[in-house]
Amino acid sequence: MSPELKKAIIKFVPDYFSWDKKRQEQYRVDTPDEDAFKIRQFLLSELFDISVSDDDEAEEAWRAMNVVQCLKINAILLPITGIGEDFFYLNEVFCSQKSRLSFETLYDYDIDDYKFQEDSRKKEQKDYEKKPYRGSLYLTWARLMIDDSFSYGVLSMVAGYLYCQLDEYGNDYMEKLIPHEFTHGKNHGKAEGPGYLFDLKIDAKGLESQLDELKHHFWKHISEVHERLMDEFDKKSNQRVFILNQSQVGDPNHHFLFTDKEILKCIYFKTFMRCCRAVEQTDHSSLSRKLEEEKLLLRKYLDKQYKDIMENFDPKIVRFRKKNKVILHRDSGLDELLD
Repeated sequence: MSPELKKAIIKFVPDYFSWDKKRQEQYRVDTPDEDAFKIRQFLLSELFDISVSDDDEAEEAWRAMNVVQCLKINAILLPITGIGEDFFYLNEVFCSQKSRLSFETLYDYDIDDYKFQEDSRKKEQKDYEKKPYRGSLYLTWARLMIDDSFSYGVLSMVAGYLYCQLDEYGNDYMEKLIPHEFTHGKNHGKAEGPGYLFDLKIDAKGLESQLDELKHHFWKHISEVHERLMDEFDKKSNQRVFILNQSQVGDPNHHFLFTDKEILKCIYFKTFMRCCRAVEQTDHSSLSRKLEEEKLLLRKYLDKQYKDIMENFDPKIVRFRKKNKVILHRDSGLDELLD
């Protein structure tokens, strides 16, 4: 714990260090809003000489920070927000009845979130068919201590990680097949309601319809690939964890990949790193090999679709689709997307 954080706790929660570990941990997940603000207000002043008088000003100051400042304050805050021996902090929103202490294992959290998401989809889409649970972690954010050093963390199933890599690879490959770029539409940045319209158009030098058709095939195919991969890893049930150190200078980051739902039962939040290390797959060659195999399959699929579209597709046929407006709220912090 940093001297600055210790000073803040003594100032605003003077009894904290006299409590037992259980009570301290409960306080860290149920910190009163007033205490949380005062601690952050104190740290902003102490670390960066930034003065804020309310939560709105604190949020604005936070958004204005650079990467180095964010890293510093996130690392300093972790011991008063995380749980367990790694001060593990799951950067997700919980309902009022639940917290990080409501779930003992990663499996407990993930299946609860899966059920919530599937029920929500069913309510929104009456004909939606619920999918079987095979582990649903996908780019879930976390913060934790690894070997006594602060790190950001990302949690994914291996199938989800491969899907993410293939999605990026496929989009890059389609750009090579049909070169294109995004340009501002006539309404881009126009004020509407509480924000501004996000209106980007694709310029593919006259091949916009062909590109749209290729993307349509790609999106459908990549979803099918994801389903296949989830089934494949679920059936194998290797029960291993890959830890990818993706850190860069000033940005410590580790991606935790879980092979299947059974391994999630072995990962306890309060001993997260110890559990992951116990079942870690340190040889990543099988993962790299699998990714390259899938990239080859995807490349062959896109080449075939591209050839068929360029030879047979009629650009005069327009697919029916629902028109949507994308509005960026003026307080979203996403103003740079309007440039």
